[in-house]
Amino acid sequence: MSLFKKLKENQKGFTLVELLVVISIIGILATLLLLQLGVARQRARDAARIAHINQVRTALELYFDDNGEYPEIATYAGLGAVLATKYLTQLPADPLSAGTYVYKYAYDPAGTPTKYHIWAELEQSSSAIKGDGDINSSAWAGGDGKYDASVAATTEACASSTTIDCLYDQGQSQ
Repeated sequence: MSLFKKLKENQKGFTLVELLVVISIIGILATLLLLQLGVARQRARDAARIAHINQVRTALELYFDDNGEYPEIATYAGLGAVLATKYLTQLPADPLSAGTYVYKYAYDPAGTPTKYHIWAELEQSSSAIKGDGDINSSAWAGGDGKYDASVAATTEACASSTTIDCLYDQGQSQ
């Protein structure tokens, strides 16, 4: 037997094709994992937004119990000064916007404000959207944003970032 045949028989290891297949599979799995992590991060930010809206809603209801009306504030950021003294230690900010306020607040200033609307835009469709307020504050005069968050369709889904179905809203509209 020649020396070349002996060396070839004793070689152990992977062929180039086997290595390329394994590297390709690892690359595909890594890509899928990264995509799922992005969705998980969006859902986590949405959960924080929902918690923030509910926290501010509770503070507004406590304010109403003490004062008989909701704050006549022109912007969401302005709520911080009114609610921070007794009802909130800090006004929640959007988790993605580095501390800026992207939540919106509106109130109905017809006489004593007894209606308010607060909302945030979500990145993903959530089961929480089905249990939110779906309030239409577009005709109200007060606040930094008026929006029709009522949904006519039977199902609510985030079809695109511009649809109102992606809004989680709470408030008092009666």
